[in-house]
Amino acid sequence: MGKKSQRTQELGELGELTLRELASAAGGVRAVHSAIARRTFAAVRRGIGPSVLPTQLMHDAIAAGTYASIAAACTGAAKTVGALTRSDDMSEDDTRRAPSHTSRGAQTIAVLNGLIGDDMEKTARVLAHPMSIRVDGRPVPLKYRALAAGFPTAGAHLVVFLHGLVETESAWRLGGRPTYGERLDSEAGTTSIFLRYNTGRRIAANGADLSDLLEQLLPAWPVRVHRVTLVGHSMGGLVSRSAAHHAAESGRRWVDLLTDVFTLGTPHLGAPLAHGVHVAAAAMALAPETRPFANLLARRSAGIRDLIHGSITDDDGHARYADSFDVGAAMDISVPDKVRHHHASAVVTGNPRNPVGVFVGDGLVRTDSAGGLNKLRNIGLQPDDGLAINSAHHFTLLNDERVYGWMRRTLVGRDSDLGPAF
Repeated sequence: MGKKSQRTQELGELGELTLRELASAAGGVRAVHSAIARRTFAAVRRGIGPSVLPTQLMHDAIAAGTYASIAAACTGAAKTVGALTRSDDMSEDDTRRAPSHTSRGAQTIAVLNGLIGDDMEKTARVLAHPMSIRVDGRPVPLKYRALAAGFPTAGAHLVVFLHGLVETESAWRLGGRPTYGERLDSEAGTTSIFLRYNTGRRIAANGADLSDLLEQLLPAWPVRVHRVTLVGHSMGGLVSRSAAHHAAESGRRWVDLLTDVFTLGTPHLGAPLAHGVHVAAAAMALAPETRPFANLLARRSAGIRDLIHGSITDDDGHARYADSFDVGAAMDISVPDKVRHHHASAVVTGNPRNPVGVFVGDGLVRTDSAGGLNKLRNIGLQPDDGLAINSAHHFTLLNDERVYGWMRRTLVGRDSDLGPAF
């Protein structure tokens, strides 16, 4: 079989994945149908006796055959699509229109990664992308020539941006406005780097990958690097903290240049929605009629499960524990003393003290979690290093004038505080 273009392989894998998910969905619908039918026929049997049994047997046989045929057809089609598009080697031709190189296609893949990215990492050939630097949607190899071409005005202060769950690097361009990075590069002389990663993997795994990426990036960078800043939105803030922790534990050199970490709407203490889904899955597993929906929720990725507590290490939290009413214990990994951690939170109300705003936060993350401090937990973030904005939601933090002004004042004010060069 000849080489297939990246576009062909990505489209084929998307088709194959869709068909496999349809086959799985057919099984779930069958389970719901069967549970309801059993309860219905049991009620009828109590009313008219065993004469209903032949009808029930016929119904069950027809239903089983129908759902089995649907699942088999989808599974067979998935195998066919996979065989037609599979190739051991990817051609570099025709990559311009590969889904992962377009904004809409990349976003579709990002949603799949966020939901089932840990499974895709095991089964996907091209869609479960490794963490990479992106310029105009394309990955940039960690080689001097590639980096020099991708960053023709490369400077000594790198600002690395990490998106959140089911996002891509395009998320920073909220509303079509210039990104924080573009404005910082123009006004503060930084060089901004935007990363893309599989948000369905464990946060600790992505943190380790970020640490390794930076360790390889700095010696290949076109100029000597004097300073590194990390900026993470939502889950991206947890990945940033995980990377710094991993680097400190494993003796990576890049962390010596890390001066600042910005976390924007990051659930350091966990996200209520992730906690709620965990408990809901346990509740729905109690009844046969809703158990298939519990199984559907149970498929959520390890990355989503890590958001229950804001877990940033392999030992913190439970990536694959069985859903139950017990959410397990949390660990508090304190931030490194020598790195200044800035944290931004938002409330949806106009008055930040409004009880609704305090309870809801930005709609996805509460302010106490974004600040890393509540009555039970404290990860060591300093209140004076925080920013709170009102009349804003979780995604406002991706591109907001108040957040940008805060970041710029912080970074420009510390430009003279340069450490050793890499």
